[in-house]
Amino acid sequence: MTNSDGNNQGIDWDGELTALMESSGIDPAQLTRPNLTRRAGRWIIKARAAIGAVVVTIPVMWLVDGSGAPAAATVPLMAWLAGWIGYGIWVSAARPDTATLAYHLKDLATALYRAGSRQVFERSRPARVRWRAARLAQTTA
Repeated sequence: MTNSDGNNQGIDWDGELTALMESSGIDPAQLTRPNLTRRAGRWIIKARAAIGAVVVTIPVMWLVDGSGAPAAATVPLMAWLAGWIGYGIWVSAARPDTATLAYHLKDLATALYRAGSRQVFERSRPARVRWRAARLAQTTA
């Protein structure tokens, strides 16, 4: 390993990575980022289980919903079909363990909570303005 400053204070990670790539037969000068089409194609290939689950279950859900059957009969089936979509997403995400899943679900829940809070705050602005005006009218009267 090479040192970054000659005083044995650290590892030159870029140099080590370059050396590893060269020893593996990879020329670092030839590396370029794949174009958008190739990246999208790779993403679609990785997500094929989720896409397949959605493509199969959504039409079935539409048929069940449009059948006119009572909700007591259709809701369990809809929940089961939604579970298959979730399973497809889980498979597409390379079957993460519970710790990874909990971490990402926490991030998703936090993002949804913040987005909902912002939306409620934006939509409630007229009510807040009226409330402040009424409070100001009470204090000045």
